[in-house]
Amino acid sequence: MDLPVELEEATLVDGASAFQAFTNIALWLAAPAMVVTLMIVLAFSWNKSLFALTLAPLKAKTIPVLMASAVDTRGIQFWFVAVRTLLAIIPPTVLALLAQRYIVRGLTLVL
Repeated sequence: MDLPVELEEATLVDGASAFQAFTNIALWLAAPAMVVTLMIVLAFSWNKSLFALTLAPLKAKTIPVLMASAVDTRGIQFWFVAVRTLLAIIPPTVLALLAQRYIVRGLTLVL
């Protein structure tokens, strides 16, 4: 929402559709922030998984450990992994949608 409108309008004048303007302009401008976010989230989830796996008692499992423990005598139960992953994704997604304008302003804040 804080990206300059002129960039999107320039692509629309050149004959691109709204989807092409989004993919060619907005995603490329947001790519570095998305990569950094991916790396930070991966590091934090990996650390939480290792600490919870080694230090936590058996009844106090975090979501990454719960997702990784879908191995049974019949092999990996992929439907359990899918359901647990979906349940793990829903709360942060709802929170991000509710706080979207604050997140964008915080990421693009120039001091």
